[in-house]
Amino acid sequence: MKLTVDIPWNRYALIAELAKRLDAVSPQFGKTALQKLIFFLQEVYRIDCGYDFKLYSYGPFDSQLLGDLDLVENWGCVSVESVNASLGGYQIRPTKEVDYVRRKATDFLDAPDTKKAIDNLVNIYGVMTARDLELRATIVYVERNLRAKGKSPTKKKICHLISQIKPKFSRQEIEDVVDELRKRKHIKLAA
Repeated sequence: MKLTVDIPWNRYALIAELAKRLDAVSPQFGKTALQKLIFFLQEVYRIDCGYDFKLYSYGPFDSQLLGDLDLVENWGCVSVESVNASLGGYQIRPTKEVDYVRRKATDFLDAPDTKKAIDNLVNIYGVMTARDLELRATIVYVERNLRAKGKSPTKKKICHLISQIKPKFSRQEIEDVVDELRKRKHIKLAA
């Protein structure tokens, strides 16, 4: 009897790829940014990442993604370090071993759809702060959730829900980001 093990190399490779690509781009590529960027890849760019995101304190979150990050860190492919007390959070950086896990999923990473999605993700969202990503990902999550429940997401409805979920953001900021996401066609609004 042959023993087979299903190892999700694509998920691990995405973490390594983003660490490598965002090292000189992101203001602070940490755990929150990782969650939101993978959420965008899966929900906006339709790349099968294999996660099941739920709404949490800082927006869409999947605990399995943190477990995957721990594994990639334990292999020595990325480093995850606490950032000084004034900023808080974490910084994920590639190590000299980052290509070890990337090589395990080159077919996935080099596939035209995946490559294009990661390029777009890094160009649009890579320079944003965790706070910026939190708002955008939460808006996308709410829009997708309304659609899944058979409801038509209007700008007014999304802005109302987001202002309840995320009161730290001003109504104007929420409206501006809803408009931005709609223009990018990352959400669809009903009339």
